[in-house]
Amino acid sequence: MSFEFFKTEYKLYGKHARMAGELWHLNDYEHTYFRRLVDIIPAAAVIGFRLNRKAEPDYSPVETKTVFLQQMLDAKEEFDFLLQMMVMLENAERMPAEESVQTAFRGPQTKEEFKREQEMFDAYVRGGIEQLYECLVVRKADSDDTFYENKTANLMALFERFAPAEDGTDS
Repeated sequence: MSFEFFKTEYKLYGKHARMAGELWHLNDYEHTYFRRLVDIIPAAAVIGFRLNRKAEPDYSPVETKTVFLQQMLDAKEEFDFLLQMMVMLENAERMPAEESVQTAFRGPQTKEEFKREQEMFDAYVRGGIEQLYECLVVRKADSDDTFYENKTANLMALFERFAPAEDGTDS
């Protein structure tokens, strides 16, 4: 039996849907941080993973946001690659490097593996959405910022957080 990720709509629920809705505004390029809702997913996954920030699902009945199936299929290759990297790096400490790489690129072999990997990806996405929301929406520009307009100051602060240090090392 073959298990494939990202072949369905992607749903965000509760507070994560609300946060995503504040990061992405349809056709409002002045206030949005992302061109499309689907674009939040890889950014949030990478940030969540990089900061080791996972979040539990929130099913409060406030809101639901849905990334449509066609958008998921169009981005499937990118999402698959992100998931493979996450699986490989998550396993790196528990198994030899070669086995970790093989596990990541062969894909899940059981329903339990599939569910575990999907839940890991989703948890990092939710954690990344929380981080993006805190950095881009909640944070307010202050006198130490080079830019005074909130959106620009917040984007620059986020960029600086992940920019390589001047000595060439990661920050």
